[in-house]
Amino acid sequence: MLTYRKIEILDSTLREGEQTPGVSFTVEQKIAMAKQLDAFGVDFIELGHPAVSPDVYEAVEALNELDLNAKKMAHGRASKSDINDATTINVEWIGLFFGTSPLSLKHKFNVTKLEALKRIETAVKYGKDKGLKLRFTAEDASRTDIDFLIKVGQLVQNSSADRFSLADTVGCLTPTKTKELVNRVVSELDIPVHFHCHNDFGLAT
Repeated sequence: MLTYRKIEILDSTLREGEQTPGVSFTVEQKIAMAKQLDAFGVDFIELGHPAVSPDVYEAVEALNELDLNAKKMAHGRASKSDINDATTINVEWIGLFFGTSPLSLKHKFNVTKLEALKRIETAVKYGKDKGLKLRFTAEDASRTDIDFLIKVGQLVQNSSADRFSLADTVGCLTPTKTKELVNRVVSELDIPVHFHCHNDFGLAT
């Protein structure tokens, strides 16, 4: 269990903000926002998911050239191709994700829990072997069985991941449930835990 508490801010505006209907940032706008975020003092900036499109790939390349204090992170699936994109661009950090809820395993990936663990382990070890600093995100963590979620966290920790992230992908957690989930996971792991929250249903307050 971690014996200290340090709050880190990871901003995903350049990636997730662009998922808003009708929103498409130019490279110049992304550069300006990255500089402002760095001036605010955020710890991490998600540059984007290079595999999404050639435009996003180009933007991630340009953003990665900026001299920032914040840690710059590419976003990617738990796949060798997405990891290879990150290494080609030469980012320091990559944030990999894989859905861990029963719905994700059955309907999105059609895999068993054991198969999911193997895919996650393979991706994390591949990324670390490529020299990347790595955050692994359990997508839809808020609807994942807690024992399996902890097993995923322990797996990525033992595979040398640098951060484990919990994503409330559908925004179904209340503040109280968020506290319970994060405290439980933090108590089981020795690596820093990130939390990616949504407020789709207005439950944040």
